[in-house]
Amino acid sequence: MAPGLSALNLSSGFSSRMGKLKALLPLGGRTVLEQCISLFYGCGIEDLVVVTGHRAGEVGAIAEQAGARVAHNPDFAAGMYSSIRAGVRRINGQGSAFFLLPVDIPLVRPGTVRLLARSFAESAARISYPLFADRRGHPPLLHADLIPAILNQKEPEGGLRSLLARIETEHPEQVREVRVADANIHIDLDTPEDYLAGCLSFGRRDIPTPAECEVICRHLFNLPAKGLAHGRAVAAVAVALGEAVNRHGGRGLDLELCRVCGWLHDISKGHQRHEEEGARRLRELGFSRAAAIVAAHRDLDWTTGMALGEREIVHLADKLVQGSRIVTIEERFEEKLAVYRNDPEAVRAIRSRYDQALSLAAAVEAEMGLPLAVIAEMAGDACRT
Repeated sequence: MAPGLSALNLSSGFSSRMGKLKALLPLGGRTVLEQCISLFYGCGIEDLVVVTGHRAGEVGAIAEQAGARVAHNPDFAAGMYSSIRAGVRRINGQGSAFFLLPVDIPLVRPGTVRLLARSFAESAARISYPLFADRRGHPPLLHADLIPAILNQKEPEGGLRSLLARIETEHPEQVREVRVADANIHIDLDTPEDYLAGCLSFGRRDIPTPAECEVICRHLFNLPAKGLAHGRAVAAVAVALGEAVNRHGGRGLDLELCRVCGWLHDISKGHQRHEEEGARRLRELGFSRAAAIVAAHRDLDWTTGMALGEREIVHLADKLVQGSRIVTIEERFEEKLAVYRNDPEAVRAIRSRYDQALSLAAAVEAEMGLPLAVIAEMAGDACRT
C-alpha cells in the first residue's frame, strides 16, 4: 500500500431518485455508508473523510461512529463539486493522494483499492482510474497536487469530470488506467431497483463472475494458454458433477461457484504452495468464498461420511483432468506414482491423496446415481465443442 493515502466519501446529496437517504440504507448488516468506510479501512487507509449535507446530523453520527472524520458542506444543494471542495479541505494535508467515492457506489471490492494503490506507488500518476470491461469506474485515485486546482479555480462546467478531462488532454502521460477484476466499479445505487439489485450483488461479492475470472486469469495472473485450458476443463467437469449431484441427490450446490473455482484453482501454479498462494491473492482481491475452495483443491480435509459441497466437487474435478484432457483417477495417480517411485515420502503423500480421491469419487457417484466416467465424458464433450 502506498503511504499517505486518504479517502473522500461523498454523502451529502438528497437521494431524490431513491426516495430514501442512500447513506443510511441497510446493506449486508451495515448501512451503505458504513460499507464504504469499511472498504478503505480494511485496505489500511485510515484517513477517511465523509462529506455531509442533507440530514447531516444522522449521516455524520454514523460516519464518526465508524471511525471517519466529517466535513459538512452547507452548500451541498449547489452540487457535487461543492462537496468535493469541502472534503479535500479536511483530508490529510501531508497526504500523497486520495480516493474519491460517492456513497451510492458501495460495492467496490478491496482488490480494486489495493491495485490502484500499488499502481500509484509505482508511478505516482496524477489521476488513476480503475478499468473493467474497457470502462472506467469508481473510485479514481487523485494525486494530492490536484487539491489546489480543485479549491482555487472557479467550478468548471461539468464539474470535476471536466477538470480531470482537461488534465488528461494536456498531459495524457499523467493519467493511468488500472485493470481490475471488479464489475462493481460500475454499479451505482441510484434508484430502488438499483438498490435491490445491489443487495443481491453484495451477497455474492466474494465470488467472481466469469467476466471477472477472465481479468484475473489473463491480466492479473497472466496464465499461459495451457493453464487457461486446464482451468476451463476443470470448470466444465466441476459443473457437470455439480449438476448431476443437484439433480439426483437433491442438493443445492452453487454451480457458478463450482465453475469459477475450477477455472481459478491453478492461478498460482509454479509457486511452491500454489494452492495457498492462489487463495491468498484471491482473498486480497475480495473473493474470500472462492479462495477457500481454491485453497483446498490440492489437499482436502474430507473423509467418508462428511458432507459434499462445492469444495469437494472442485477438488474431485481437478483429479479428473490432466492438462486439458479428461482422465480417470487411476490414470492421474498411477502416472504420478511412476514419476516419484524413488521418493518414498512423495509416494506416501500421493497414495494418501489417491485413496482419498477414490473415496470421494465413490461418495459423489452415490449422490449422482451415475458412474463418474459418464459425467466426466459428458464434460469432456462439452470441452471439445
